[in-house]
Amino acid sequence: MNSTLDPDRLLDLILERCIQICEVGSGSLMLINRQDEVLDIVTFRGMNPSVRTKVKLRVGEGITGIVAASGEGMIVNDVTQNPHYISIKDDILSELAVPMIVEDGVIGVISLDSSRKQAFSEEHLELVSTLANMAAQIFKNLQTFRQLEQKNKIQQVLIDISRTVTSTLILQEIFDDIMERLDKSLNLERGSIVLFDSEKNILKLTGAYGLTAEEMEKGVYLPGEGVTGKVYESGEAMIVESIVNDDNFLNRMGNMTHFKNNPENVSFLAAPIKSDTDVLGVVSVFFVHKKYVDLKTYLDFLQVVASIIYQAIRIQKLIDEEKREISRENVLLKRELKNKYKFGSLIGKSKPMEKLFEMIQLVSDSRASVLITGESGTGKEMIASAIHYNSSRSDKPFIKINCAAIPENLLESELFGHKKGSFTGAVADKKGKFEMADTGTIFLDEIGEMDLNLQSKLLRVLQEKEIEAVGSVKPKKIDVRIIAATNANLEELIAQKLFRADLFYRLNVVNMLTPPLRDRPEDIPLLINHFISKYTAENTKKIKGITREAHKLLMSYNWPGNVRELENVIERAVVLSQSEMLDIQDFSEINGRILYGDEGEAIDVGDPDTSLEVASSRFSPAHLDALDGRAMEVVVGEVEARLIKYAMKKFKYTKTRVAKFLGINRNTLDKKIKDLKIDY
Repeated sequence: MNSTLDPDRLLDLILERCIQICEVGSGSLMLINRQDEVLDIVTFRGMNPSVRTKVKLRVGEGITGIVAASGEGMIVNDVTQNPHYISIKDDILSELAVPMIVEDGVIGVISLDSSRKQAFSEEHLELVSTLANMAAQIFKNLQTFRQLEQKNKIQQVLIDISRTVTSTLILQEIFDDIMERLDKSLNLERGSIVLFDSEKNILKLTGAYGLTAEEMEKGVYLPGEGVTGKVYESGEAMIVESIVNDDNFLNRMGNMTHFKNNPENVSFLAAPIKSDTDVLGVVSVFFVHKKYVDLKTYLDFLQVVASIIYQAIRIQKLIDEEKREISRENVLLKRELKNKYKFGSLIGKSKPMEKLFEMIQLVSDSRASVLITGESGTGKEMIASAIHYNSSRSDKPFIKINCAAIPENLLESELFGHKKGSFTGAVADKKGKFEMADTGTIFLDEIGEMDLNLQSKLLRVLQEKEIEAVGSVKPKKIDVRIIAATNANLEELIAQKLFRADLFYRLNVVNMLTPPLRDRPEDIPLLINHFISKYTAENTKKIKGITREAHKLLMSYNWPGNVRELENVIERAVVLSQSEMLDIQDFSEINGRILYGDEGEAIDVGDPDTSLEVASSRFSPAHLDALDGRAMEVVVGEVEARLIKYAMKKFKYTKTRVAKFLGINRNTLDKKIKDLKIDY
């Protein structure tokens, strides 16, 4: 009895043993079908196979039916003398029938037959009754075990479906995954999801498993039509135990001719996809009905799945609404950016700027790579923006990345993306900047700081027009225009084996040199007026202009930090000024730089005495006396400030190189620039 976990196999073994013990030739084991109150033959021996379908004894009918109704075993040693006997085989003369009882309830009957009279004794009755009751208990336990297995399987599928819903926002992917998991867990013949189309007033097939494209096209229902339409209209789930025997089942998609199993054994389960007030559609499955499987449990499960689908649809609707709003805002923003980066935003009337404007106009609509060179602060990023927003790609993505601002070990992932698990911390797939810029433009600032290994991957992008994410073995084709910028001398870096010559020639198809501000002094007044207007409006000030003395001061300065430095100086002056005109005192730091030689001969930073002497020269004895308790802090701070300014100027304001020269890390450099209030 404990040799199998299969209920049907258990009943086979029990009947076989009972026949052997009683030494008879035939017998059957029947279970009570409480829905129809009949005895269904589950297993038999020594009889024609047709007996299973032909013989349907009602509870209380015949000797077996009486035993099922009374719960008492019977011996009939001469069936010809018993008026209740119903013949199912010609040569039977004796019959022993015992009930299978569990918890005071009869679940079935074991019937043994013999071709001789007086074949059974009371001992046979007692022994077979004991076996029948033990078998009934084990059978019931196996049924319970099967139901627990069923529920555990359902629970795991729900967990897996929940993970899918939280891992993607693409509705079709969610539908496909749910149908695939239902197939694996329920052994479905087919499954489908229909959603209501309010414009056409129809239910239309949206997701399916096991259906051809032609069958998908046929999946259209009116509300109230067929089982699917009735479930939608009523909002109540339904079970069709056999699709062959139910008039409501329409077979709209011609399913019956394609089932792997007998359609009579196929059930149809349908559940509404709904909220408290609204029905959106129906999820349905064709399920091969098996013994001892509770269809109601599966229907309850399908209703939970339907509620998960509803949540996914609701989230998708919210996302679609958000996307439409973002798309609308994006169109407006791109329109604004396109206007912003017309040539009017690049201010200048000098010859170098006129030449630059002409170059932008010529290269904007080409697909050629552009290399923008020049000192830091000359507006290389603005030029890149102007090229993109005046090109045919202006409505496509424009992605910017500073190659010097991201550590080398992270830059590859940032540029090309990575696959989940490709390195520690890669908990999900991530798109790189190149993939985000597909069909648009990518701007690679400080290209000279890129690692040689990454340079080779960038070269592949330029040559093959494809990228490969970190951890991926499958390249992806992209269409991206590359604009690069640097303030370094790439030819010198090539000579030092720090930059690839082949990459340089690929990037340098069009070279645009941005002129430093000192080479276009006639543009300084235009820039001054532009920045005063800009920061006056931003800070709600009432500054009308600049005095002649202040103007002369700004015109006499060399502007090593170029336009960026001029903008910072004007912004600070506007913020701190308390008058309607910016005067020379609003630019005291510029005046100090001119007076104390920031633009003159370079300081010998290798000689501490020289640095201290220069720094100390800015403080009179009276000034130093006034710094009682802070003299060291102030003077040393001045030395540090001058050293950082020297290094910034020497390395053309490239912070990574400045930090390396000073022997400090980048974060320390940024902190000192902030603490010492250094402008660059």
